[in-house]
Amino acid sequence: MKKLLLLAAIALLPCLAMAQTETAADAQTTVNAPAEEYCIISTHKGIFERTICIDVDRGQGPEVDKRLRDNSGREMRFNNLADALNYMAQNGWLYVNTIKKTNADDPDYLMRRIVTINKPVELKSR
Repeated sequence: MKKLLLLAAIALLPCLAMAQTETAADAQTTVNAPAEEYCIISTHKGIFERTICIDVDRGQGPEVDKRLRDNSGREMRFNNLADALNYMAQNGWLYVNTIKKTNADDPDYLMRRIVTINKPVELKSR
């Protein structure tokens, strides 16, 4: 009798057990997380030019064209450094520091801005 009862319990056990299911509280989702993006801008101008151009280095590597361009692909020109920094500020960039290189006359400028990224977050149930 004990064997029959044990056999019945073992046979019904898979029917009574709940399988693991993923609930909405346990699922992974993405949230907009703030992050900082940095760039280094350097200025340059031609010999007989009155306006300046800036290069924006976001750490892409040496093979990438770093010149700041408008929507039509033309190189943007600024009256002076203040004009270029104001343009960068209008696009969300904040001045951080000046970087003086030993072999160059003009310093570089470190800038940053806050961006939001989609970051996967695991939500835990209570």
